[in-house]
Amino acid sequence: MMAFTERTQQPSSSPLDQDVIKPRIRRRLTSTVHHKTADNNDTVTKDVTYVSFLCGISAGVLQAGLFNPWDRALYLSISKQTPFLSRENFRNPYLGFFQSVGHRALSGGLYYPLENVFCSILLPFESQIVDNDKNTMNYCNITNRSMVIHPGIGNFLAGTLAGTCNALIVNPISAIKYKSWGREVNRGMATEAVEMFEKGGLRPFGNGLLPTVYRDLVFGGTYTFLRLELQYRLELSQDKQWTANMAAAAMATIVSGPFNLARNVQYATRSKHKADNVSKVLHDFVMETQQQSTLWGKMRFVQNRLRIGWGTVRVAVGMSFGHFVYDRMLGMYEDHQVEQESTS
Repeated sequence: MMAFTERTQQPSSSPLDQDVIKPRIRRRLTSTVHHKTADNNDTVTKDVTYVSFLCGISAGVLQAGLFNPWDRALYLSISKQTPFLSRENFRNPYLGFFQSVGHRALSGGLYYPLENVFCSILLPFESQIVDNDKNTMNYCNITNRSMVIHPGIGNFLAGTLAGTCNALIVNPISAIKYKSWGREVNRGMATEAVEMFEKGGLRPFGNGLLPTVYRDLVFGGTYTFLRLELQYRLELSQDKQWTANMAAAAMATIVSGPFNLARNVQYATRSKHKADNVSKVLHDFVMETQQQSTLWGKMRFVQNRLRIGWGTVRVAVGMSFGHFVYDRMLGMYEDHQVEQESTS
């Protein structure tokens, strides 16, 4: 992503000022393109936001195509409580692929622009980008230091809000997608949606909504905060930021794992049945964990049920890959914009 850690060139001597003017923030979508007038800036802001969404859609489509077999096997292993590498989980690996494409493309196209929007709202200040060839990072001069909240908290809140909004928008598609994954033959998204409505009305489309919101809220806040904090603390250049993204995604996956378990259990519920609520699923999970006779058995049970391992690697690799594609595509557009301005 075009999320670079911003720093100041000349920090204040005051400890308080230094903490304020050295924020861990996301760079705005239009920050790499310099404009001569406010009117031009407004126009390009809309253009870059639109292009950012298209880049996210493209990254989501590529991610869905590459990781659909992995995602389907993970879902089946959790809903049927079978080993991830079981041959049954990899039968018809692209069953429900078109539903997955729509879901991945939409979620991939929404999260990063939403994150930018909320960061801009929570950390409102204007910055002027100054190139630094030493480590290819972007530094800025802060022209408005009236920041209401600490930038680390702002990044965390931006991630939680982006994740929550993304969950609310995408969940109905997710419910249809996971329902199709539970069948041997793909009957199409429209047919699946009609049958879900006939059997349970709108209720089946709300299955998994609450745990999805919880999961994405926890995941988004953890992921956005950690990756930007790591990029800031380690002063990572652009070509090394994928390491921070992967590490942050892995940790966020583990933290949000219990809610992901509840989400998958609800998605696996038949349309005519009422799904167990989040507290019931988590209570059963805790009780089953306590029934294990040894500490090692408890750890193995938790690891298996939350898919700490295969699921963690999937999210870490997927987020890093999607980030890489998104960054490169948006970077190509920005380079094109700069080239056009230099020749005009």
